[in-house]
Amino acid sequence: MTTASRFRTAIHLGHALFASLLLLGSTSVPAAAPAPPAAAGGALQNLPRTEGFVPFYWDAAKGRVLLEIPAFNEDVLYYVSAATGGGSVEMPLDRGILRSVVVHFERAGPKVLVVQQNLDFRAVDGNPGRAENVSDAFPTSVLAALPVESDANGRVVVDGTSLFIRDAAGLEGQLRNLNQGTFRFDAARSSFYPKRMKAFPDNTEIETVITFAVDAPGIVVRNVSPDDRTFTLRIHHSFLRAPVGYKPRLADPRIGVSGMDFRDYAKPFDENTETSWVTRWRLEKKDPSAAMSEPKKPIVFYLDMAIPEPLRSSMRTGILWWNKAFEEAGFKNAIEIKDPTPDMDPMDIRYAWVQWIDRDERGFSSGGTYRDPRTGEILGSKTRMDSHRNRTIANYWEAYMPGTAMAGPDMPTGERDIVVLRQSLLSAHELGHALGFGHNFSSSLNERASVMEYPTPRVKVVNGKLDLSESFQTATGPYDAFMARYAYTELPAAGEAAALDGIIAEMRSKGIIYVPDTDPRWTWYDDRATPTEYLKETMAARKIMLGQYGSGVLETGEPIGALRDIRMWMTYLHHRWAIESSVKYVGGMYHNIVVKGESLKATEIVPAALQREVLGLLMDAIEPGNLALPESLLELLTPYPGSNLEDLSTDYAFDQLRAARILSSLVVEPLLEPARAARLVAFGDRQPGTVTLPEVVDTLFKHTWQAPKDKDPHNAALRRVTQRVALDAMMMLGGHADTTPDARSYVLDKLNALEQDLAGRKDADPLTQAHYRQSARDITRYLENPAANAPKSASVAWGSRPRSRFPQPPGPPL
Repeated sequence: MTTASRFRTAIHLGHALFASLLLLGSTSVPAAAPAPPAAAGGALQNLPRTEGFVPFYWDAAKGRVLLEIPAFNEDVLYYVSAATGGGSVEMPLDRGILRSVVVHFERAGPKVLVVQQNLDFRAVDGNPGRAENVSDAFPTSVLAALPVESDANGRVVVDGTSLFIRDAAGLEGQLRNLNQGTFRFDAARSSFYPKRMKAFPDNTEIETVITFAVDAPGIVVRNVSPDDRTFTLRIHHSFLRAPVGYKPRLADPRIGVSGMDFRDYAKPFDENTETSWVTRWRLEKKDPSAAMSEPKKPIVFYLDMAIPEPLRSSMRTGILWWNKAFEEAGFKNAIEIKDPTPDMDPMDIRYAWVQWIDRDERGFSSGGTYRDPRTGEILGSKTRMDSHRNRTIANYWEAYMPGTAMAGPDMPTGERDIVVLRQSLLSAHELGHALGFGHNFSSSLNERASVMEYPTPRVKVVNGKLDLSESFQTATGPYDAFMARYAYTELPAAGEAAALDGIIAEMRSKGIIYVPDTDPRWTWYDDRATPTEYLKETMAARKIMLGQYGSGVLETGEPIGALRDIRMWMTYLHHRWAIESSVKYVGGMYHNIVVKGESLKATEIVPAALQREVLGLLMDAIEPGNLALPESLLELLTPYPGSNLEDLSTDYAFDQLRAARILSSLVVEPLLEPARAARLVAFGDRQPGTVTLPEVVDTLFKHTWQAPKDKDPHNAALRRVTQRVALDAMMMLGGHADTTPDARSYVLDKLNALEQDLAGRKDADPLTQAHYRQSARDITRYLENPAANAPKSASVAWGSRPRSRFPQPPGPPL
């Protein structure tokens, strides 16, 4: 990996995950038919006509698009997507679907109304009168009133400009909520983008250039925009032919097959109106009588020709992992991977495309689909694969195995191997979304039961050395097979409900876990069945990684200053995801999705023994010896040439105390969140012997303010760091508006006692003595008005220095 690519890897944090993203790729000019005859209407004279599902005319002279209405008062699927992105992981606006609706074209005198149908409230299988009654009970939305330009020979042509040149995705409000400035849609600087306007037998595509004026632009906007007062995106509009003949299938919250929700008022009064249908492709057996059959029409994905080798082959391999899972549903070779031919267009809905997205920073990949909002049927997909993720994985490798970038054939796992395997897994994951499957962030409980988890590399310690032989899983897991069976097994209508319930019962009987996101076992980037196992493993690996981190990770000729790049934080915070997972178990409760008649417990307070073991390991993580960086390494952490010009305060010298503060806050602040404190109090009242709020606080104080004086004088400063982080977290809890009375009373009383204790403490070290005195003064001032005087978070604000070459720890993805 080049030095430049490593520097681009060191980017700021953001969480940019939009569900069901898609990318429509093609930049060729739309094919146009000859101009229509004069009888078609004077307004259309000499305008090129583009044939397809919704024929259209591009009027270049007036900068408008004229639509020929395909049918009145019938369902048309309408999608609004972002064709270009926000340019930053911190600007969570990426390419993909932003809205999916059903519209009707309704004639109203000289205009045609584009009416969005209200699908949230329905009467499924009700008589026509019942369905009409429900329809009339709730509002629709008129998206545009389009002037009729021509009405001749049975063809109604309208000016579609007002439908397209608008803030169709509601981005103005979304962008404003990012606190990156005030965004205002500017119609005067918006127009069509004719190079990306096409029509096909089943879909028509119209693209626009949409501009927002920006007042008081934030730093992210300033970084990504050539003129930070103007923010311009391309927005894509798609019309799809509404299919018929698909039979929906009921979804079940006990398994993570994606679903679409609505209320069904045709249900009897003693049944819940809330209804959910799974999202899936229409997959039918060639031989319905066979236990295993090839499909009439397989699900075919086409790989973007820009995907390079060896990643291309690894992606093909990973996607095809799913065929094993689909065999459990009775389908052989359900999925095929092909290379596109020159005549194929990615904008054509008939082709499910796997797009390759180049970035100068890491970003999320996403398995985006076109889903019929009426039924949940998946009609097509444009999966977006981030090209930069393999560079992140390569950086991980170099942090784990310095000096072995050019791995020999005798190595069990080389850099190329881990990158390629991770790409296979990522491809299986994202195409799993395209197949209709959601995340399962608890699959680590069953030893990699699903590719729908977010994995980190498994780094074991074997005989005192790091072992990457099990870095990533190599196939779909048992949970994935259950999802495929639930969504795709062909079942007779009369017995479908019982058969689906039987699939879930079998999954439960085999101990395969799927839980809601409120459960502590639902955590991305964890890897082991228990939080203690994962935390022990990552802490042991981290110790070795820190011991070997140095010039050995660099390539020949690479500046020593590059040691302060992303690999430094990957090493120092190697256990960060284990910490995040483990904290959830303290004051945690298991939540199981249970229906009447099942014996599984709906809830269970995390066993006290497990909570205490977790708490002990978390305290070990903030001991000075586990926060320290050796002087031999600190001596090497010189700024990269020129980087200190941006921010002398942090780039001039690597601040090991700031690093310790970041790590300590990752442990301590979540332990003392208001909601967790409330649960610790409530659970203590319910269950004698469980972990309580006083026990958590006393344990924290034992390892910070009440810890014995360190024999190593170099640890004194690190102990002050953990003491201050603990104090600030306590004050934040006591001053938070959501803190319960019991928790607030205890915290304030504990702080009052600490204030009195600090008043009598003495230390020969002047910095420690000043630390005691200032902490006492801060507590005194704080107790006068906790809400007004509570400190801010001690943890770093991820991405707070987006212009810095080496910002502080990056977050998801990886």
